Amino acid sequence: MKRHEEKLGDSQVIRVVFFTHYTLLYGANRSLLNLIDGLKDYPVIPYVIAPKEGDITRALQERNISYAIFPMVRWIEKPDSSSNFLTQVKNQLDHQIGSLKRIKQNLKILEPIVEKIRGWKADILYTNSSVLPIGALAAYKAKLPHIWHLREFVDLDYGLKFDWGNALAKKIINRSNAKIAISKAIYSHFSQPKSRDYHIIYNGIARQSEFDYLRQQFENQTTPQKPKPFTFCLIGKINRSKGHETAVRAISLLQKKFKHSKLLIVGDGEDQPIKQLVNQLCLNHCVEFWGRIEDPFKAYLASDAVLMCSKNEGMGRVTVEAMAACKPVIGYDNAGTSEIITHGKTGLLYYGDAIELSAAMEQLIEQPQWGRELALAGWKLAREQFCIEVYAEKVYEVLISTLALKGSTHQSTQFDLSKAFIS
Repeated sequence: MKRHEEKLGDSQVIRVVFFTHYTLLYGANRSLLNLIDGLKDYPVIPYVIAPKEGDITRALQERNISYAIFPMVRWIEKPDSSSNFLTQVKNQLDHQIGSLKRIKQNLKILEPIVEKIRGWKADILYTNSSVLPIGALAAYKAKLPHIWHLREFVDLDYGLKFDWGNALAKKIINRSNAKIAISKAIYSHFSQPKSRDYHIIYNGIARQSEFDYLRQQFENQTTPQKPKPFTFCLIGKINRSKGHETAVRAISLLQKKFKHSKLLIVGDGEDQPIKQLVNQLCLNHCVEFWGRIEDPFKAYLASDAVLMCSKNEGMGRVTVEAMAACKPVIGYDNAGTSEIITHGKTGLLYYGDAIELSAAMEQLIEQPQWGRELALAGWKLAREQFCIEVYAEKVYEVLISTLALKGSTHQSTQFDLSKAFIS
């Protein structure tokens, strides 16, 4: 703390305005709340701008955090998947019209947002996702430094595209004063040859004291008198990119040898195709749909192991949460998941599809003591590297370094919309 105070001065407080693109408490907003909680240890006053009231604003009220509502819109859309030429032309025209409407909506509320920011006497504007452009626009208008926290690939994980193309979006993002990527994979996806002021900071998902509490809960678990099903869990928004189909097909294969295996699917979204597949494979007896739950740790504690089947995970908050709960994780060997799990030491990695996944699941069922060792090694790693204390300290360092460079070398790199379009 003293080290930071020497850099800032004894009385300097940083007022940070965070922009969030949605209201549900999924990964990005939960990570934002973790960051706000962690920054309580530093001279930072947080404010938040959200698109509407919802779960995130209720959480901010509980924390006595000032916030404002503006109907901001994203600069992304689902790409055209039609094979018909005329349909493609129509969809492209609709996309261009939609893009113009979205930028018009953001420009319409830009001045009121800047007035609110000035009223808060903000020092830094901070966008919590790559899918929202208005924080950068407001920073340019208010002549304030801007930080962009990049939490998703956009195209590889969610199948979305930027309104004005990936190249222009990345150029605009890279003109911000600082960029924080949640993994090396995200950094590689967004950085450009002349990019600078990038920081790779993994999300913190709990305080170290909370890690210790979860470890104690794990140690206190008693062995049930009767054999219970070995339960795997898949948590998160249900969509094609998250690998739910692979998990269902893997449990189907596993059932041939391990009748007492079970799969929990926790989350909402595009669940009908998955439920249809479960019915088709006659797996209703061993696959449960829990829907979205407020506390995901209830699902972790009800499981023996956790699956991460997304092939393009930016970081994998679920992976780290499972480690915190002392559960072994089986993850797809790519992107952020590969950065977190060391195969055979802190979890298991698989590459392929349902056959390869079911083989890894079988290993954990057959070798429970090894699974316990993987879980405890994963817990130790997560406590050291993915705690809120480390997360907040690293982000705070970015805040003070960004302010320190304000008006000097950062003057030339501050976000400039006109330069982004013409250079």
